Amino acid sequence: MKVAAHQPNYLPYLGYFQKMARADIFVIMDTVQFSIRSFTQRVKIRTKEGWMWLTIPIEKKNHFKPIRDVLLPASDEWKRKHRNTLLKHYSKCPFFDAAFVNDYYTTNVRYLHEFNEKGIQYLKEKFGIKTEIVIASEIGVNGDLKSTELLIDIVKKAGGDVYISGTGGKKYMNEKMFEREKIKLEYFEFQPVEYPQRWEGFEPYMSAIDFLFNTGGRTLCEF
Repeated sequence: MKVAAHQPNYLPYLGYFQKMARADIFVIMDTVQFSIRSFTQRVKIRTKEGWMWLTIPIEKKNHFKPIRDVLLPASDEWKRKHRNTLLKHYSKCPFFDAAFVNDYYTTNVRYLHEFNEKGIQYLKEKFGIKTEIVIASEIGVNGDLKSTELLIDIVKKAGGDVYISGTGGKKYMNEKMFEREKIKLEYFEFQPVEYPQRWEGFEPYMSAIDFLFNTGGRTLCEF
């Protein structure tokens, strides 16, 4: 059983879903600490000038909390701005989904992870990914663990025997610990492949909605 894991990012980029598609179970890591200016609160979108950040203005009182406890801003003004920004830059794309954008930014939830998970589920379904998604806190992952010990606990709690890691994991993971626990390691490296975007030139590492709204969400196997 192959397991992959990641924080609940805000409208993640394509690599997030490519790694998800390679796993049998994808664990959303809501027990880890929220990182300021991380992809849990911001994402890149395409613009005529190149790209820009969409950033959820998380209040300072939430910094350093577990992601599951991070509250969305009390004011919904940021939702209006993000919705209008997406309309401005994507409404003329051939596969723009106005219904999703309008629904997403009127979602009435309190926590960042809830909001982000709704976007993740939407994109997962649009890309036809069959991987099961589970939430770390709901399967009893020990939030006090760090680094390799945390990843091993995630794999065990998810019932897996293979862990799919991004290549960045080589910098900090202890591969011998995985061997001792009889967990096989597989590495996934995202390689951007060009697809049509609204404006000339190509900007990689955009939110996966850029790919979806421009192409209609062709199978990720092509990329």
